[in-house]
Amino acid sequence: MIGLPSKRILIAVLLAGAALTGVAKAENAGQRFAHVVDMTHTLDAAFPYIPIPDLTFPFALDPIATLDANGVAANKWTIHEHLGTQIDAPNHFAAGGRALHELRVDELIVPLVVIDIRSRAAEDPDAVLTIEDIAAWERLHGRIPDRACVMMLSGWSAYVGDAAKYIGLDSQNVKHFPGFSAEAATFLTRERNIWGVGVDTVSFDPGFDNQYRTHKIILGADKWAVEAVANLDKVPASGATLIVGATKVRGATGGPVRLIAVW
Repeated sequence: MIGLPSKRILIAVLLAGAALTGVAKAENAGQRFAHVVDMTHTLDAAFPYIPIPDLTFPFALDPIATLDANGVAANKWTIHEHLGTQIDAPNHFAAGGRALHELRVDELIVPLVVIDIRSRAAEDPDAVLTIEDIAAWERLHGRIPDRACVMMLSGWSAYVGDAAKYIGLDSQNVKHFPGFSAEAATFLTRERNIWGVGVDTVSFDPGFDNQYRTHKIILGADKWAVEAVANLDKVPASGATLIVGATKVRGATGGPVRLIAVW
């Protein structure tokens, strides 16, 4: 029989072993994915945006405290909600729609579907993702998973450093970049159980649509959308999980996000 002191030693050893096991598990938790891709552009003053007089403006970062002068460093940001890699909440276009802070966290960790229209977009900046593109993807990969985010890969991320090309504004003040067709948006909200859509362009409506029909369809169906996605060509067409690191600002219609794909 083990005496009382020995029992205490044994319990201490077991507890220490359990603690060490917990540390090991925690350290390995970050290695459970073979691939981790940052799908977020770096936001700075040069980042392109849709020019709307008296409404939109470039990002600005200005120091308000420095280590030399104040012992602490801090900056002031000047930003509108829809700038850089960002998310649209339903209330951005839908009256009575949910604000950004009302999106649940389970809606922001979703299967990722990537539909590639690069070959068509390379020939036509007004190319749109169609119902046939969705059908072609499903013939290869199966039905779009429930609660997925469906993203359009157009190749437009390559132009983010060239505002004129990225926005495509012509002499008639018409924008030219790819997006989701209204028909595809309607199909996804009515015939598939998605939670969001995404694009590597500045807007998920095609640039020429100043009525924002796709915004009204997607956000009006209580879905969210992410725009100006980076590195979409570095993730698989199916099988990845998207993590949307959305800010939680009461009443916001959207805001900057950190997008991460894992698989």
